[in-house]
Amino acid sequence: MRDKQEEEFMEMTARCERLLFKVCLFYTDRQPDNVRDMYQDIVCNLWQAWPSFRHESKENTWVYRVALNTAAAQLRKRSRTPSIVLLSDEMVSTLVDCRQDELSNRLYRLIDHLGKADKSLILLYLDKIPYNQIAEIVGVSEAAARKRVERIKQKLITLNNEDNGKII
Repeated sequence: MRDKQEEEFMEMTARCERLLFKVCLFYTDRQPDNVRDMYQDIVCNLWQAWPSFRHESKENTWVYRVALNTAAAQLRKRSRTPSIVLLSDEMVSTLVDCRQDELSNRLYRLIDHLGKADKSLILLYLDKIPYNQIAEIVGVSEAAARKRVERIKQKLITLNNEDNGKII
C-alpha cells in the first residue's frame, strides 16, 4: 500500500512541479538555495498531508493551499526582509522551464512590492486559476476573490505608472 501511495504522490508532484516552483519564486528572493529550500519544505508538507487528502477539491487547489501556507509560515519565521535579486535567464529556465524576458522581469519586480496575501492572489490569477478555485484556495467568496484581484491589478498599474515606466 505504501508503495502505491508513494507512486501516486510522486506523480502528483511531477504534475504540479511548475506550480510549486512558481510559489517558490514568488515567496523567496529567487536565490537558488532559497528556492530549493522552500521547494523542499513544501514537498515535505505535501507528503505529510498526503494521507489526509480526500480528493474533495481539485488536486492543484489542494497543492496551492499547502504550498501557500508553507510559504507564509516560512516568511513568518524569517526575521529579516529578503533582498530582491534577479535570476539569470539560465537559472529561470532551469527552475521553471520558461522564457524570461524583460516584461516578465518587470512584472516580477512589481510583484515584489506586494504584500504576501496579494502575491498569493496574483500568482493564482497569473496561473489562470478560475476565480471559484482561487476563492477556495484562499478561503474567501468568489466575488471577494475577483474584487481583490482587480484591486491588485490596479495596484500594479499604479506602481508601474509611479515609476514612470522605469524598471524598478
